[in-house]
Amino acid sequence: MTPEPIVPKMPDPQASEADVGVARRRALIRLGLAVGAAYVAPTVLSIDRSARAMGPSCAKNPANC
Repeated sequence: MTPEPIVPKMPDPQASEADVGVARRRALIRLGLAVGAAYVAPTVLSIDRSARAMGPSCAKNPANC
């Protein structure tokens, strides 16, 4: 059996402009969410690290102060 050739998908001439606009909006929303997550991730990770780096409080354990 020979594999079928890959044919590029052409835009559907029956598709309305509203359908194309909705698909574009969905793509932009997904892109925006991905960029937002990538932008916020380092901040969230650094908050976790700085919380671990803090030593014990003297108020909770005065014997170690």
